[in-house]
Amino acid sequence: MASRAAYCGVVAVATLASLEFDADFGRAMGRLPQAFTPGFTPRDLVDAVRNLALFAGWGALWVVTTRQRQLKILLQRVALSGFLLSLAVETAQLFSPIRQTSILDLFNNTVGAVAGALMVVMMVEVAGRLRDRKSYFGIPAITLSGAYLCAALFQAAVLTRPQPALGVYGGPIARFREMMARLEWGTLTDLSLLDAFLLVPLGVLVVITLAESGWTHMRAARLATAGGVALSLVAELIRAPLGLELSIGAVVMHGLGAAIGAFATARWLPLFSREVRGRYRPLALSAAYIVVLAAWSWDPFLLETDIRAILEQLSPTRFSLLSAHIGRVDVYSVADIGAAFFLFLPVGGLLAVWPLKLRGWLAHFLPGLYLAALVELSQILIVDRYFGLTDVIVQCAGVAIGWMVIRMAGYQPYGVLLPGKVKRGEQDRVRR
Repeated sequence: MASRAAYCGVVAVATLASLEFDADFGRAMGRLPQAFTPGFTPRDLVDAVRNLALFAGWGALWVVTTRQRQLKILLQRVALSGFLLSLAVETAQLFSPIRQTSILDLFNNTVGAVAGALMVVMMVEVAGRLRDRKSYFGIPAITLSGAYLCAALFQAAVLTRPQPALGVYGGPIARFREMMARLEWGTLTDLSLLDAFLLVPLGVLVVITLAESGWTHMRAARLATAGGVALSLVAELIRAPLGLELSIGAVVMHGLGAAIGAFATARWLPLFSREVRGRYRPLALSAAYIVVLAAWSWDPFLLETDIRAILEQLSPTRFSLLSAHIGRVDVYSVADIGAAFFLFLPVGGLLAVWPLKLRGWLAHFLPGLYLAALVELSQILIVDRYFGLTDVIVQCAGVAIGWMVIRMAGYQPYGVLLPGKVKRGEQDRVRR
């Protein structure tokens, strides 16, 4: 209940900030008919995407904080709670002269809540079905590769080169046509090593996922490479209706990164699986993944030397919830939050079966929360990076939900990652 109450606060901040409250009941009722005759503009489409993402979080939270496991009843409760929460928000907006209540928002928010719940239910179902199958790290690799795929798609489609192209206006179709007409072969020279590096882990994880399903390593590598190119093409197609610059070079580098990760894994995975056993496997994966998180967070890898700029990062506004996203009217905030969530989801999943310790301040998913805070705080030392409390909360939510999904699927710890004495009772509990 505390978690749900806190999320209601997040929804209130995200939807009711700068409301300019008008207490006149008559004027509020005068605005009510507009709710049933909503218009539709490109900005409304962006708002719909943002609301879907916001209420998807509500649905996901509801699933991991309930004991109800009957799907029909669970989805009914999620839909009802999402509807009532959205109704409260839309009703409050009637008392604002600068906001517009819309029945479409009410529908959209309810659908978002159900979609978020279904996402978590499907993740639990998939993890549960694969529990007794071959696994390199104790959990299905698809839970790792699937989450990283989502984060990479957000990065490639929106977060990379996020500035809108100049002189592009109109709706999504008009923007798509204009951006496709502007695409030039000269962009083939726009080669970024970071684009390649961020797709290397996807190639690695996809090959491991397919190997767990019985694919030969080289066949899996070829498919992973094709998948990296396909992901980049999809990302560029998403960028076009958003009015973001397109790049053929980005497709090349993403494909190259996926190929490097895939074929390197195909070459070395058999040796790795033979020579690295027990807790050393998840330790190696954890170390490599921390490097990946650092690469995501420290781009452009320039150390900030201006002490005033560093102190500004720690100003009170940076600790305000959604401070970097409330004023935006594009999908950047959705992509930024979505990438952060999915990027830290594997951290929680791995800690569910390989905790650092079984008790104390290093038990359960707590180390993942420390890692999220440390990674975000480190950005105050990097040029052009933005520290914000919102990102910390989203990343911690990814860790916690990743942990809960794996435990709800029936997994138990195999052991601990950090060496040290373990009591006999704890050893027996782990074995069970």
